[in-house]
Amino acid sequence: MEVILGIDVSSRTLDVCLQSPELVKPMSKTYAYTPEGCKKLLAWATRCKVSRCAMEATGGYELRIAQLILQTGIKLYVVNPNRIRHFAKGEGILAKTDKIDAFVIAEFARKSNLPAAFEASPEQIELKQLIGRRIELKNSLQVEKCRMRLATGAILQSHENLVAAIDMEVEQIDRLIDALEIQNPDIAQKTRILCQQKGVGKATAHALVALVPELGRIDRRKIASLIGLAPIANESGKMKGKRFISGGRYEARRCLYMPAWVATHHDAEFTAFYQRLIGNGKPPKVAIIAVMRKLLVRLNAMMRNHLMQS
Repeated sequence: MEVILGIDVSSRTLDVCLQSPELVKPMSKTYAYTPEGCKKLLAWATRCKVSRCAMEATGGYELRIAQLILQTGIKLYVVNPNRIRHFAKGEGILAKTDKIDAFVIAEFARKSNLPAAFEASPEQIELKQLIGRRIELKNSLQVEKCRMRLATGAILQSHENLVAAIDMEVEQIDRLIDALEIQNPDIAQKTRILCQQKGVGKATAHALVALVPELGRIDRRKIASLIGLAPIANESGKMKGKRFISGGRYEARRCLYMPAWVATHHDAEFTAFYQRLIGNGKPPKVAIIAVMRKLLVRLNAMMRNHLMQS
């Protein structure tokens, strides 16, 4: 039986729960989320011969400790918080504290099928942070441009000034991303491979490399489910409801929308696929989601071929 470590990450502390066949009951500890606290946690985990470690995705708080864990050689799994919470309810654990959450994460890692192990170099983590910031700026830019439509006089000038400032920040982020690509051959190679597909430009390729590090490492069904493009069945007995998509990585899914439309106009295979769906009576929105899924599967295959050859 493996030694498993569950970590509940917050902005200030790291609550951990260790499960080992040598322990009568799980061991819990709390460390400060500081460089010194992380160092103590990793030293303790190494002494305990931890083989697997699991934690929740917490909007970026987990990245610093995740990067340090990867350097120790311990297999790391970053799990959707919704899965952890549903698991806790299924186990009858309704209370929620940091200590309890660490225990639940360790139990989840012991009993459940875990996603692909988290793998990311410092450069990939930096790219993810840059892509996240670019997405935030583009969203702010869209909001400001919408507000400009009804503004006049000094208010309009204020909006125009802010739009110009955001545009400059986006350009700066793009320069940093390009510089990172030049410095990292792996990111550059993956970007070139993805850009071979019609409709996929550098911005989309960078986003996919950053937001979907599993690309090429898992099969077509799992990648579609991971991004949230796999149709979810809604059936019971004789009732057969409409299938729908849900969950997944919203920003990664969102960045496939425009490339999918471009592919339907400039890639013969995707054009025929889209037209066939429309001809069969599928609404355009359903058809384009199917194209997005097909595009994702193709990009996954392209990346898998690259990884097999390298």
